[in-house]
Amino acid sequence: MDGITLYGALNSGHSFKVRLLLLMAGVPHHYVAIDISQPRDARPADFRSMSPFGEVPVLVEDGTSLAQSNALLLHLSRQTGVLGAEDEAGWTAITSWLFWEANRIGRSYPNLRWYRRFDDSGDPALVRWFEETARTDLDRMERELASRAFLLGRPTIADLSLAAYLLYGDDIGLDMSGWPAVMAWLDRIRALPGYRPPLDIMG
Repeated sequence: MDGITLYGALNSGHSFKVRLLLLMAGVPHHYVAIDISQPRDARPADFRSMSPFGEVPVLVEDGTSLAQSNALLLHLSRQTGVLGAEDEAGWTAITSWLFWEANRIGRSYPNLRWYRRFDDSGDPALVRWFEETARTDLDRMERELASRAFLLGRPTIADLSLAAYLLYGDDIGLDMSGWPAVMAWLDRIRALPGYRPPLDIMG
């Protein structure tokens, strides 16, 4: 895997999960931070030419661009053998969690974080809905993690995906002590070989 560039952003957990996997897998790459507070047409031309959806993260491998964080996790894990599955049943289980993340915690928590930390102009009813949904998603994760160390028993890219925004550790008005199994799981992820905190690697 040569000639790899990852475009990401400081406060993008979707970018963080991909860069973290690259680092944990020891894949040489060039990282380019994009200021996503800029209008899309004001972002760097090289990024815009490579980003099919105008979003981060984008992985460019030998001139070919790939997008969508969970698709990138699957691609990189299959390529490197790191944090993947041992058989097709395992890949199916991982993929199921990646789809759940995209539709649930990967939507509710990041949006709540955005409005609580960076944009206080959000409609109060919408912000309240994101909080209620995030609480429901954390409740689901708490039940899943109460009896096992990782989502599938051992660490996989599913864990990186669901944990990405939570690993920033922001105070966004949720008392995380109410989800002790989730908090213990985050600590186990932080203890994995090669782990780096988001603010250390995404600037």
